[in-house]
Amino acid sequence: MAKVTVRFNGIWRLYLGIDSVVIAADTVDEALAKIEQNYGKKFKEEWQKKGRKFTRNIIKYSYITVNRKDVRRLEDRSLKDNDIIDILLAVPGG
Repeated sequence: MAKVTVRFNGIWRLYLGIDSVVIAADTVDEALAKIEQNYGKKFKEEWQKKGRKFTRNIIKYSYITVNRKDVRRLEDRSLKDNDIIDILLAVPGG
């Protein structure tokens, strides 16, 4: 398994109280599932304290990049050692 750094940005950092973690995962989807499993509950609790509701998992509300590339545009979703995943809350607007 690849060891990758996950950097929490913006409100993620504020709600979780951490800047980054290192996790082991072979694919982007596996990494995101681990993030949801390990940090989703705390993030949701903090979010809901502000009166906000969730209809999906927290990853669906986030903008995510791997090595500064939007994960939605990645053809190869495999991870390598030292890859960096950045997560920040998606902000609607125009």
